[in-house]
Amino acid sequence: MSEKQYKMPPVAWLRITDFMHGCLQYELGCALRIGEQRVLCVQDLPGARDVLRMETVEETLEPKVVGNSMSANWKNCIEAGLSIDPEETTRMYGMTKESLRLFVPIECPQRCTTVDGVLRPWTLGVNFGHRQATAMQRLLREAFWDAVAAFDREYARRLDGRKYAAVDMIEAFCEHTGTPDLHVDAIRREWQRRVKRI
Repeated sequence: MSEKQYKMPPVAWLRITDFMHGCLQYELGCALRIGEQRVLCVQDLPGARDVLRMETVEETLEPKVVGNSMSANWKNCIEAGLSIDPEETTRMYGMTKESLRLFVPIECPQRCTTVDGVLRPWTLGVNFGHRQATAMQRLLREAFWDAVAAFDREYARRLDGRKYAAVDMIEAFCEHTGTPDLHVDAIRREWQRRVKRI
């Protein structure tokens, strides 16, 4: 009996703040993995379908500094370059192994919109357009902080009105979502800033 074959959906790689990775993979990660990372399925996020219909770019494999997103082809090339000659790859493309870890795979639709407004297949060489990458980052940031807010409400409900330190709630949130403890302080600081603004 032959093993069932699964077709990998198109993906693009997006730079996301490292402390958000655990939560986003917990909330949006699907069964598909690329290496150790689960692919994020964003189609059901409010506004994601409109973002995925925005203009994409076809990336050529010419030297360039990587921005906030990259195609699957670029990710593979940068990874290969870093494993063969890290110094030269960093000099040419502005990427290190550490900065590469900030990128997460996003599941994309089968078709994309080109700069000419034409629908084409989303291939390994297709990347988010600049506006599209920025809009997707915004959606994922909102999804992350919405998850923290929902966890905070549930945490307060379980404590039945008793006061608690924000750090205790954030530690529990990190444990719940599989976020490494080293991110607790960064999330707590940003969470407290956001609460004060509200």
